[in-house]
Amino acid sequence: MKSDRNYENPQHFWEYAGKVGYNNVIFSNSVVANHIVEKQNITALNMAEKLGLNEKSRILELGCGDGEFAEYVLSPQFQHIDAYDQSASAIEQARSRLKPDNIQYHVSDLTLHDFEQGSQWDGAFCIAFLHHVKAFTPSIVTRLAKVASKVVVLEPNGDNIIRKGLELLPSHKSAGEDSFRLQELIHIFKENRYQPIDIRKITFVPSMCPKPLFPLFKKLEKIVEGSSLLNRLCATYVIGFQQK
Repeated sequence: MKSDRNYENPQHFWEYAGKVGYNNVIFSNSVVANHIVEKQNITALNMAEKLGLNEKSRILELGCGDGEFAEYVLSPQFQHIDAYDQSASAIEQARSRLKPDNIQYHVSDLTLHDFEQGSQWDGAFCIAFLHHVKAFTPSIVTRLAKVASKVVVLEPNGDNIIRKGLELLPSHKSAGEDSFRLQELIHIFKENRYQPIDIRKITFVPSMCPKPLFPLFKKLEKIVEGSSLLNRLCATYVIGFQQK
């Protein structure tokens, strides 16, 4: 996340990011954005496949932002997607760009949202969303557990001391950045009968990496991701949960 801008509150961040595009707020340049986002997307889909989700699955996405993940990643892979976000500007942008006919966007405050009785999805995706609503995550997961038995979660690595240091910056604090420690998040899901089926730690290239340093960090990333000792330095973890 760019450190040269502060936000009045997390809602201000969501609305601003929804207008200008999340990648333009989070990443220093398109080269870094494309590398990180592509790796995250591929890993999330691989995790969904491991959970048994397929082209016939109906999918719920919480915290869909400007809809890029729903439109470009989920839509080609799954039968139907219901995507929720509390930012009206983000949903407006998503709807204005919408081409696939298998996505339905919804504006709702997910810290309070109750799904309609009888609603059910084969699986859900929470992509870099829960740490923005950390205090409400237990209640969000409790409600999610009633409508989706499989969940793919992608979150920044709260066990990474560098990440926790960045969250002390005014730009991160004002945007509501407060990452989970891995076991902390797993515990919340276990309280709702979810078990982690697989956990993957990915990405080492910093989101604000200057272009000249990108080749170096990309090489380092392969070393870090492949080492059971060093991969705690990865910036992201992806978890596949399934109810037992």
